[in-house]
Amino acid sequence: MECPGFYPHETDHVQVKETHISKVFLTGDFVYKIKKPLDLGFLDFSTLEKRRFFCKQEVSLNRRLTHDIYLGVVPIILDHHGGYHLGQTGNKGEVKEYAVKMRQLADSWSLQWMIQNQGDGEQAIPRSNLNKLGEKLAQFYLGNPLDQNNIVDQNNQTDKGNKTRNVWANILQACRENFDQTREFTRDMLDKKIWSVIKNETLFFLNVRKSIFQERIESGKIKNCHGDLRCEHIYFTPEGIQIIDCIEFNDKLRCIDVVNDLAFLLMDLDFQGQQRLGDLILNQYLELTGDLSAFKLLDFYKCYRAFVRCKVNSIFLASTTGAPLEREKKKKEALRYLDMAHNYAIRFSRPKIFVIHGLPATGKSTMAKALGQALGLEPIRSDLVRKKIFNISPHGVGGKKFKEKIYSSAATDQTYERLIELARQEIEAGSSVILDATFSKKHLRANIIALAEERGITPVFIECRTTDEIMRQRLVDREHSLSISDARIDLFEPFRKEYQPITSDENIRKIIIDTAAPQDQCIRQLLVLAFSP
Repeated sequence: MECPGFYPHETDHVQVKETHISKVFLTGDFVYKIKKPLDLGFLDFSTLEKRRFFCKQEVSLNRRLTHDIYLGVVPIILDHHGGYHLGQTGNKGEVKEYAVKMRQLADSWSLQWMIQNQGDGEQAIPRSNLNKLGEKLAQFYLGNPLDQNNIVDQNNQTDKGNKTRNVWANILQACRENFDQTREFTRDMLDKKIWSVIKNETLFFLNVRKSIFQERIESGKIKNCHGDLRCEHIYFTPEGIQIIDCIEFNDKLRCIDVVNDLAFLLMDLDFQGQQRLGDLILNQYLELTGDLSAFKLLDFYKCYRAFVRCKVNSIFLASTTGAPLEREKKKKEALRYLDMAHNYAIRFSRPKIFVIHGLPATGKSTMAKALGQALGLEPIRSDLVRKKIFNISPHGVGGKKFKEKIYSSAATDQTYERLIELARQEIEAGSSVILDATFSKKHLRANIIALAEERGITPVFIECRTTDEIMRQRLVDREHSLSISDARIDLFEPFRKEYQPITSDENIRKIIIDTAAPQDQCIRQLLVLAFSP
């Protein structure tokens, strides 16, 4: 197959590429892919019949996200004269192997090539293309129900059981297999301490956060996905976006949570220093699906995906001989994926502190509530904490008494001390926390920063802003409605004059949200930015 004369069509050169599970022959117009006779546990290509079956699976499944690319499965025949050729079964000889036949796509159309050769960010890929990619993926996930009666296991037997019911068990098994299959590499290549942290945090998260996985199942987020969504598998062709090379060899690795699928692409973009591109794709996906609860598992699945790539590179190095430069490249990649998995593990294993702050009537409580709904958290609101301290009902005090006892400097300090104590209790219980308060003074922000540093957490300060006109109107509207907040229009100018904006010396991670925009747009922007590495 490495010889041009082997093929029934004209070709001057054959390029060979090899992965840990297949060999690929690129002939110019067409690509032929054969599967190695391996049994790695998570895949079984050990017999000719199994390889034939999975070649057919590869063609069928990949046609979901491509058009006129996967042409079919062709046999490789040994004829009666001892020669090999591509052809149909029959009396011509004995079938020795099967190959998937594809149209060859130009390298310059791939997302991978564009990133490496056309500059950074939107210089490489126009925003419109990224929006189309996010839209294509969203539509694929929305319109791709998991057919429980059409799932086939590695032994070619139809599995009529409920796949979604076993999603948590499947990801637990996959993670355990990842660690089992990489343990031997900690002897001479992978850092055993880092490997152990990833393992321990992953298995602990799976055990204590099982309810999140169940929520995703009940909300219909388990789909028959792609399974191997990476930049090198995405092509922007003149005929449209083509996404190739999905997982065909293991249904459990493909019938997964959509955020697990999408996390692979986002992790791959992080790996290549293209986080901004990932944010654009993610935002488009969220806009079309409204799947804000994906953030509960995004870092976990990014960690899982980075570790899978570390495993794949490690297995490749152990099972394949090659040029020293190529082997060194694979080793460096494996170690970098390990470091990325470690960083993601730290992110998903530690509680987070979200501080929603800003001037009165900028939409803080609305954003805090929306963030809480997305993450399954109840915001801690300073207005309620203050009134509880002074035994006042939530709607008990109006604007005229704003400067009286419960809003004195001492009362405010007392309120924020209690706010931070409540935050401490949540964090010590292992829960993330959302604080909804103005945090208008530097010393008040310093106290929550001190708590975060004590717990090894980087807090995210989310400042809500809007126009003066909108703030004034909101404050006027409060005069005629029940509002927990006691801020009113007569206090607008004094409060703004006393407000101390965050300065550079506070070394705070800050996000600014313009709440004049539609609420769903604001919360998407907030979540994407807050969960960016």
